[in-house]
Amino acid sequence: MALPAPKLDERTFQDLVREARSMIPRYCPEWTDHNLSDPGITLIELFAWMVDILLYRLNRVPDKNYIKFMELIGIRLAPAHPAAAEVTFRLSAPQPAPVTIPAGTEVATVRTETQDAIVFTTDSDLNITIPDPIHFLVTRDGVNFVDFLNELGGKATDVFRQVPQVGNAFYLGYSHSLANNVLAMTLDCIPNRATGVNPYDPPLAWEYWDNDVQNWRAFERAPEAIAWLERDGTGALNRAGDIILHLPRSFGAAEVGMRLAYWIRCRVVAPRPGQPTYDASPAVLSITSNCVGGRVPATHGIQIEREELGTGDGTAGQVFRLINSPIFDLSEGNTVEVQVEGSKYERWVQVVDFSRSRPEDKHFTCDPSTGEIRFGPAIRQPDGQMQRYGSIPSKGKIIRMSSYRFGGGSTGNVGRNALTVLKSSIPYVAGVTNRRAAAGGADPETLESGMMRAPQLFRAHDRAVTEADFEFLALEASQHIARAKCIQPRETGRANEPPPGVVLTLVIPTVSATAGRIPPDQLEVPHEIKQAIYSHLDERRLLASRLIVSEPDYVWVSIEAKVRMKPKLDAAKMKASVEEELYRYFNPLFGGSAGKGWPFGRDIIVSEVYARIQSVSGVEYVEDVRIYPIELSTGKRGEPTQRIVLRRSAVLCSHEHSVSVLASEQVE
Repeated sequence: MALPAPKLDERTFQDLVREARSMIPRYCPEWTDHNLSDPGITLIELFAWMVDILLYRLNRVPDKNYIKFMELIGIRLAPAHPAAAEVTFRLSAPQPAPVTIPAGTEVATVRTETQDAIVFTTDSDLNITIPDPIHFLVTRDGVNFVDFLNELGGKATDVFRQVPQVGNAFYLGYSHSLANNVLAMTLDCIPNRATGVNPYDPPLAWEYWDNDVQNWRAFERAPEAIAWLERDGTGALNRAGDIILHLPRSFGAAEVGMRLAYWIRCRVVAPRPGQPTYDASPAVLSITSNCVGGRVPATHGIQIEREELGTGDGTAGQVFRLINSPIFDLSEGNTVEVQVEGSKYERWVQVVDFSRSRPEDKHFTCDPSTGEIRFGPAIRQPDGQMQRYGSIPSKGKIIRMSSYRFGGGSTGNVGRNALTVLKSSIPYVAGVTNRRAAAGGADPETLESGMMRAPQLFRAHDRAVTEADFEFLALEASQHIARAKCIQPRETGRANEPPPGVVLTLVIPTVSATAGRIPPDQLEVPHEIKQAIYSHLDERRLLASRLIVSEPDYVWVSIEAKVRMKPKLDAAKMKASVEEELYRYFNPLFGGSAGKGWPFGRDIIVSEVYARIQSVSGVEYVEDVRIYPIELSTGKRGEPTQRIVLRRSAVLCSHEHSVSVLASEQVE
């Protein structure tokens, strides 16, 4: 409970007026008209109003002292955080030489009459390379591999058994990585050789070797997927056409049939019930590979190059401000440059503060919120000497910022396929888009939020001991993280408990999907963010503890429900409302009773599902509910159950929910 803070002066406007009117008989007895219409009374009320304003400002002094105390312990308001997205560039045609799209390339949304364009800049160079196929392996038993690369272009090659069997596959191996590229493979197949199959829904899986999981992963047919099968123009290998694949960052090399290469394979899989399959093997005459595009991460913001801040005056503690603010945290290559002579500039180093800076150290500090650049001060010591903390730019020398980016905020959380405008023309590039919605954009922290955060930061005091300390510091380490949960061992030898001395910190990222099912790939925390959180916590943990930063165990569930609705309601709208409530409630970020995400380790019980559906307006009663656990890797669902038990490290996620709505039974 907060300590009561007394007002420095408790008098109100009415108190001031009453006090002034009570003094009239003493100081001016001839003044007898005290009505509100009297000019003197009007003046009294005017002065009382002015004094009331002064008292209001006086009573805010404790707030100012609190804010200054926050500055004293090092609290800074978080600046606007930029949204991040991956943008895909497409070439106008395959090129004979590699194409490089440089870092800092700007893409934007379409400008409208009511909204300016939202600009993103690429974070790194994108190299669209030239594929070099070195192997074309065919296996009909999964053990023996035959390389038919030299026969392509000559005679037809059957890629499966005469009657294709599950597991039959062919492999395309490349000499170097094609990660983040869009690969177009043109296959010349014998027309209508592979009969019996549906050309638009064949029992085939296109897969790549994933270096992160050290296993094969499938290309998905959803445009927002990390690895996307954009098009199969071969009609299930029954005609000449293109196979367009979007390769992920994790595309890596592996050894197949004692041959090391970067592999893509096409494999026969078991057909679904009712899905037609092959009666004969497809035959391939030739395969041509080209890269027609690529994908690169981009951040909501505008790049500024070589902005002049001013000139040095030879004194300590000079302060300059960038034209634009707030800015992103300065990264490698973004720094202050001070003129040495002529056109030569010297780079200075950013520090958190000057407490450890020596007089010769070329240091500066930068406040991202205000864009303030500050050089080292000179402080008088007890013996009267002036001690400099950091070097001082020479008088008359130009000071500039080599580069920086500004922007950010929630406006950058644009939907998929919104970034379609190239701000400058790039040779051979025909277009650009973002296949997945941008996420992670956050507005600047408010003063009220900072004041609420201060007690917890002061209590943790930049060290992590308790579970709450780890959770708070993990969220502080990255604004890309929406939830954090620390799990420390409670009982030695208990199942599913971390080993003694291990601190497990589980993090859930911010996602762009706020309604419906969250795609599993959006719940994957990028390696660089996990590494940043680990580094932040590692500096503050106890010496004897071992730290692990990971995602939680996501438990996917599917709900089947049969609902009776009240009379005169629309069944389609009722179905959508019930499904919306299920997706909202069983959600790792927004679910649960408190709306702050499904609690870690909390079981799901069928009676709770009944209660959530019954709470939807228009539901008369719930006839039946079934809970199915889902195996995400295969998409198969288990047996219906009354309860799913979650470990402490697990959190619930919605898979596909199915609701049947029945009309109300009218009783005569």
